Amino acid sequence: MSLPKPRSLSLLALAVMSASTAWAEQPVQNTSATMLNQVTVSATRTEKQLKDVAGAVSVIDSAQMEDQMVQNIRDLVRYEPGVQVGEGFRGGMSGFTIRGMSGNNVKVAVDGMDLPQSFSMEGAGNEFISATRNFVDPEALKAVEIVKGPASSLYGSDAIAGMVAFETKDPADLLKSSGDDSHASVKAGYASVNEGFTETISLANRSGKLETMMIHTRRDNKETDTNGGRNVKGSDRGQANPSESSLNSLLTKAQYQINDDHRIGFTGEVFDAVTDVEFKTGGIMDMISIDPTGKDTAKRYRVGFEHQWEADLALFDSLDWQVDLQQSETEMVTHQPRSNGHYREKVYSYEEKGIQLGAQFNKAVTFAGLEHNLVYGLNASHSKVDNDSWEYRPTEGSDPIDKRYVPETTAKKLGLFLQDDVQLTDRLNITAGIRYDEFSFDPDGTMFDSSAPGQKTDATKSEGDKVTGRIGTVYKMTDTLSAFAQFSQGFKAPDYMDMYYGTSKSGADIKANPDLKPEESNSFEVGLRGNYQMGSFEVATFINKYKNFIQEEIVGTNSANGNDIVQNMNVSKVDIKGIELRGDLWLDDAINAPEGTTLRGSLAWAEGENKDTGENLNSVAPLTAVIGLGYDAPSDIWGGEMAWTLVKGKSDSDVEGITEDNQFNPAGYGTVDMTAYYNVSEDLTLRAGLFNITDKQYWNLNDVDGLSATNSGLDRYAEPGRNVSVSMSYTF
Repeated sequence: MSLPKPRSLSLLALAVMSASTAWAEQPVQNTSATMLNQVTVSATRTEKQLKDVAGAVSVIDSAQMEDQMVQNIRDLVRYEPGVQVGEGFRGGMSGFTIRGMSGNNVKVAVDGMDLPQSFSMEGAGNEFISATRNFVDPEALKAVEIVKGPASSLYGSDAIAGMVAFETKDPADLLKSSGDDSHASVKAGYASVNEGFTETISLANRSGKLETMMIHTRRDNKETDTNGGRNVKGSDRGQANPSESSLNSLLTKAQYQINDDHRIGFTGEVFDAVTDVEFKTGGIMDMISIDPTGKDTAKRYRVGFEHQWEADLALFDSLDWQVDLQQSETEMVTHQPRSNGHYREKVYSYEEKGIQLGAQFNKAVTFAGLEHNLVYGLNASHSKVDNDSWEYRPTEGSDPIDKRYVPETTAKKLGLFLQDDVQLTDRLNITAGIRYDEFSFDPDGTMFDSSAPGQKTDATKSEGDKVTGRIGTVYKMTDTLSAFAQFSQGFKAPDYMDMYYGTSKSGADIKANPDLKPEESNSFEVGLRGNYQMGSFEVATFINKYKNFIQEEIVGTNSANGNDIVQNMNVSKVDIKGIELRGDLWLDDAINAPEGTTLRGSLAWAEGENKDTGENLNSVAPLTAVIGLGYDAPSDIWGGEMAWTLVKGKSDSDVEGITEDNQFNPAGYGTVDMTAYYNVSEDLTLRAGLFNITDKQYWNLNDVDGLSATNSGLDRYAEPGRNVSVSMSYTF
């Protein structure tokens, strides 16, 4: 398939080229901050402005989250090209997708601490067993950095497709820049999309060299509305399952400046979410149960210590190191009253707990007349992963049935990395890095025997290692125009579930496979940037090549029961290519619009193919464009933005499963959102947002992948209709 040339893409490209010519003689001034002036740390493990990074990176700061009225991680990337968050059926939001790759292919970290892995066994004969990585509340965040493309040379396994780095707020973000100070603020909000109420209290203090902070957020909401659909029970239901959720998020920090060279900090986090759901959508639950219900809980606890040392030694100028203890717990309880008077309860729990250590050394040296900024260090982790699955039948006189699917496993990981950032000339910068990783998974228990499906044997240890590299360059053609290119590698060690999950169900015996190899990727990216007084733009093209992809394969037939034998195998090669454009323009400078008027735009197109089968990848989002017109009054009293999102529907030939499975292929759509703020006083701010103003009914392809076009319940997968959000924040 060739690169599409829709009118919108041609117009945007023409605008970029015209802007480059018109602004070529206009250097950037400090009074005109653009998106390319934002600072990223995740891209190179050092502070760099986006305009100086060899690769596409996005930074979303807390001010943007406030302006866009972000309530969750899906709202967070609402206007981000090439990045999506899917909606899960029971387990909540399914996680980030970057350039067509999702799940554990995207590393997610909070303050450098890796979040637990996600998994799902939905559709595997085990009703709605899953765990997500949705353990972060936006109110606690200072910024989110999204690295698009492999980042394993700096961050190791799981960064095969990219990285999402959450950075939580520090006391200094709430306090004056110097001197003793205190801060207290409250925020309250309401969202009609799920009848959700949110309350946040933030406290901070600086006394001498000690800074402390506490942020607590409480959320209470119901199910997220769909746009239309019948309120009935069964497969024809067009509305979401009724649910009620509550969430508590607590972030505490204490930081102490010992002297000019040493600073230490302590962090504590608690995340606790509970959801009660009624299953009214039919399927296997209705075939065996009367009015089934569920209760899901997700908890995460973290305690961390960090130390920053300005050493100025021969081996390093500075050292940043941290150690974190983390425990996450997911439990899904399903209540199944039966038509014959019996009652069953299924309880599934998943737990990860462990310790992570990270150390980073920085050193600036001059060698062969060139300045080198070296970054080197290590990451190490030791964790235990466990799951329990029990079925209780109190009315049938039987003992609880142990349905543990995966043995308790100890995981160990170690990574060593080195990066050199060298300025070859005034205009040419090169960054090169290499990393070595080793990993092991040591199970304690049994797994389904690969040679005798349906039987169990002692689970075997799995271990391996991998070397990954990256080289990138930025060349400044003029003071305002630069080109960049990079080659980067990624890898992902096999997941705990990929290797050791096995069971026997109707029609299939699923075998464990501890001999899986790491998945790998090679990525090539080139781009062009312009940074001017009146705006900026970035164009990036990429091709990502993946191999050893893990997927289920039928490897034989069980002669004892006639079932297919299914096993995870390293079989697939996948290519994904695409182009992304984004830019912002100060219209007051460009066309003499009212001062404070801005225009921003972004566009993302990609296509993916399984090279082994020739099949298209439905996980790759269709052509998407976002245009935003904003205004901030010079008085800083009020402002707002109108955002127009356009998504082009995929042709049937580009969607896998159309012929053989009658896959539902949603049409393209356009939505309009509007947000506004008003500073009543220096201490009081009011915000409001109106989303999907035209009340458009539409579907995201990722959320309906695998659904037939004749499915009578398609309406319940539709995105929300017109909805409103409001908030009020007050600083004492």
